[in-house]
Amino acid sequence: MTTQSNYDLSREGSIVIDQMKGEINPIVEARHMMSQTILSHILLGLSDAGFYEYISQHSRFKELDAVEALNLDAFTFNAICEYLLGCGIFVKVNDDYELTSKGQRVFNVYTRGVVNVYLGGYHAVLEALGSVLKKDFPLNSNTLERSTKHAAAGTAHLTAPFTIPDVFDVIQGNSATTCLDLGCGTGDFLLQWVLQSYDHHGVGIDMSSEALAQARDTAQRWGVEDRLSFIEAEIGPDPLQIDDELVEKVDFVTSMYMLHEFGRGGHGAIVDVIKALKQKLPGRRLLAVEVEEIHPETFAKVQGEKSHFGRLDYRIIHQLSGQGLPRSQDKWHSILRDADCDIVEPGKKSGGSFIYVGAM
Repeated sequence: MTTQSNYDLSREGSIVIDQMKGEINPIVEARHMMSQTILSHILLGLSDAGFYEYISQHSRFKELDAVEALNLDAFTFNAICEYLLGCGIFVKVNDDYELTSKGQRVFNVYTRGVVNVYLGGYHAVLEALGSVLKKDFPLNSNTLERSTKHAAAGTAHLTAPFTIPDVFDVIQGNSATTCLDLGCGTGDFLLQWVLQSYDHHGVGIDMSSEALAQARDTAQRWGVEDRLSFIEAEIGPDPLQIDDELVEKVDFVTSMYMLHEFGRGGHGAIVDVIKALKQKLPGRRLLAVEVEEIHPETFAKVQGEKSHFGRLDYRIIHQLSGQGLPRSQDKWHSILRDADCDIVEPGKKSGGSFIYVGAM
């Protein structure tokens, strides 16, 4: 094992000096990497504190006004504002702060989604990697569980610009009006769905009472509580615990990045869940959104300077959290067929994901 005593810092320092003579300066590269890490933590903190909602209504604001409106710690918020000012995200106009064009790109729903999913949702496991590698405790330790609150909110945010509009197109192409959303979380997808048309209704199922309480509150604030129902129940290989009266109203079932979670138990575990859905909701169509499969070696060969590591990030996060690797289209087709579903949509490409539809 490498220890400080046999690690020649003088030699390592010389290597850095030599590398600085190359095309890419490793000092600048390292500093950029750390600055992005710090910025990501700041953005997540601001998201948790409600600042994204505030800045959407106040593109120009006074620091003390934001502190009072959101009940923030003044010292911490001041330090953050000054940091963002230095990063070129804020600009000072007299005594006010205002978003720059760079700031507008940072404070968008997609960026918020990314930091919520990865940094917020999987912070525990990422922070503990050294201890896991040293076998201080196992990767499946309860202390490393994801934050479902951040993961659900982040998924809703980062799918809003691209994937969800494509999902709406598919659903409406199947003449559906009432959706049952599996693992609905705080109900963000269903809210977007019913706001599309007064004819749209939705039913959400989730095992988190906290998430469902927020979903009901959001529905009430938007004035659509009469068109949305939320049920606390567990989704699995047993038939859904949902009233027959609601079942009769449902004509479409959606699953956003959820079915793969049953992949912990292998191919058959996902098949059993879909069979249970079919038993309770025969004749309906099931729409599943899942990230496409990626092979790291192939990915490295086609990586361009302006591309990103998004699918690679998703892959390792799901490995570390025990959810298994993303599956190929052929594997999802096999799952649907084994669950006795006819494949209606074999995989509509939407960003780095595919939208599948099976007739149950």
